[in-house]
Amino acid sequence: MDTSSNPAGRPRRLMIVGVLATAAIGGIVALPLRAGAQHAEHTQQAQKASARAKSTLMERKVGKYGEVLTASDGYSLYLLSTESKGKLHCTSTQCVTNWPPLVVAKHAKITAGPGVKGKVGHVTRGSQWQVTYNGWPVYLFIGDSGPGQSNGEKIVADGGTWYLVHAAAKTNSATPVKNVTSGGSGTTTTTTWG
Repeated sequence: MDTSSNPAGRPRRLMIVGVLATAAIGGIVALPLRAGAQHAEHTQQAQKASARAKSTLMERKVGKYGEVLTASDGYSLYLLSTESKGKLHCTSTQCVTNWPPLVVAKHAKITAGPGVKGKVGHVTRGSQWQVTYNGWPVYLFIGDSGPGQSNGEKIVADGGTWYLVHAAAKTNSATPVKNVTSGGSGTTTTTTWG
C-alpha cells in the first residue's frame, strides 16, 4: 500500500503493527502463566493425594534403589537429611510445594503394609499429623508424576539432601536409601533443586 496517496494508510498500518505486537507480547506472557498453572495444578494434586483420613505405608521396588517406602498409591516417599530427629525443617511455602508432606488428620490410623519393617509414627504439622518412619518425617516429590518414580533422590535443597526411604530399615540411620548398597559402580550424583 502506498501511504503517500493514502494518508489514512499510515495510522491503520501502525494500528495493525500495534495489535500484532500486543498479541506477540500476550503470547510470551501466556506461556509462563500456563506453565505456572500446570505446576500449581500438579502441586494441588500431590497435596490432595497426601492429605488422607488414613495412611498405609507400602514397599515397592524402585529401579536401582531396591525396596522403597511409598504412600498407598505407590508414589515414592522421601526424607530430608536435616530432619533425622523429627524436627521439621521443610516449612517454607516453596519447600512444601515441591515436597508435599505425607499428612493425615490428627488421630488417623497409620499402618504398615507387607515389607515395611520400620517404626511408623507422626509429628504434628499445623492441624494435622505428618507421617514419620523411624523418626524421619516423610514427603512426596512434585517431580514424580507417577508411582515408582525416584526423581527426587539426592536432590540438594532446603538446607539438606533429599533421599528415598528404605522400606526395610529398622533404625533411624539405615532409613535413607543412600545407605543401601544395591550393587553397581558406586557412583553418586547430586542434583540441585529450586
